[in-house]
Amino acid sequence: MLPSIFISKIILNNFRSHENFSIDANSSNVVLFGKNGVGKTNILESISLLSPGRGLRNAKNEEIINKKSGINYSLSADLKLNDSSVKIKKFFVKDNSNKSNLLIDDEKSKTSELLNFLRVIWVTPVMEKIMLQSNSERRNFFDRLIFNIEKKHLKSFSAYNKFTKERLHILKSNNIDDGWLQQIETNIAQHAYEVIRYRKEAIDKINANLSLISLPFNSCIVELIYDNSLKILDNQDEFIFNYSNILSNNRQIDKELNRTLIGPNKVEVRMWKLDDRSIEAKYCSTGEQKSILISIILSVSQIIRDSEFAMSPIILIDEAMAHLDQHHREALVDELSKLNTQSWFTGVSKEIFSHLGKDTTFFEVKNS
Repeated sequence: MLPSIFISKIILNNFRSHENFSIDANSSNVVLFGKNGVGKTNILESISLLSPGRGLRNAKNEEIINKKSGINYSLSADLKLNDSSVKIKKFFVKDNSNKSNLLIDDEKSKTSELLNFLRVIWVTPVMEKIMLQSNSERRNFFDRLIFNIEKKHLKSFSAYNKFTKERLHILKSNNIDDGWLQQIETNIAQHAYEVIRYRKEAIDKINANLSLISLPFNSCIVELIYDNSLKILDNQDEFIFNYSNILSNNRQIDKELNRTLIGPNKVEVRMWKLDDRSIEAKYCSTGEQKSILISIILSVSQIIRDSEFAMSPIILIDEAMAHLDQHHREALVDELSKLNTQSWFTGVSKEIFSHLGKDTTFFEVKNS
């Protein structure tokens, strides 16, 4: 049985290594196989750009353009949603704006509107080291996942960043309107409260689901640690009043540092493996870290499926199957089957995916 939401066709033009590429994918599983360097991950990247943000490589638009083209790229996707269909097109033309354009059923749209139609999450080899990377990388990792759980988080997060940049710009100017600056700081505090609340609610859900993840995947727990001044969430008005005062008192130091010293983006993110004792994930073995990462992705996928969105996300798995033993591969396929999701895989050989079942499209990717 096909998932309630799936991509049936992808068309790429001047996208990375693909001058012209298309694939029909009317199946639950899609396997892109072929030699290294033929552009398998580029195809997954194009699908990741059907969600808000810069996709699985966090790339700028200019970096995506095929070098032979040099001026533009486009990607188109046919999306099947229960009994209806949606056409999505994203394209970029090199000009002064540096922004891509999005059409949903031929109507110009904001990237945030993509969350009304689909959610996309991914696992890549780079993400397997998330426990060892910087705190900001871990925070960005979970923020991207939380955008899929609670789309209001994206709006609040974007607004918070917009107003903090505006405040720093005002602080560096020679003509400061104190009344306007106070209003900006109140706006920052309002959106900071929302960002922290949405993060907390989503992480609570993730942790609750993680405790239910089946063996052989390792269970874990995620912890967010904020500055003491940002922990009071019981009273929104009190939080906004207190944080606005912190921003006001820190104007000089924030101006000198050219950044906001205290705020929700300074959160410390820790992950712990849970068994007979708690071990911080960065001290676990490489295999355990991979297992924890997959557990988190599965947990988030279940939350999305059981939310008001009521459909599983499209999951992109880049080379991860080759890094798992047979037992873990079979367990992952079983969990994905329970989710009734469309999953896209990459690998050098298709033999490693033989246990996926009949509802699988195998596509050999070759050099363009």
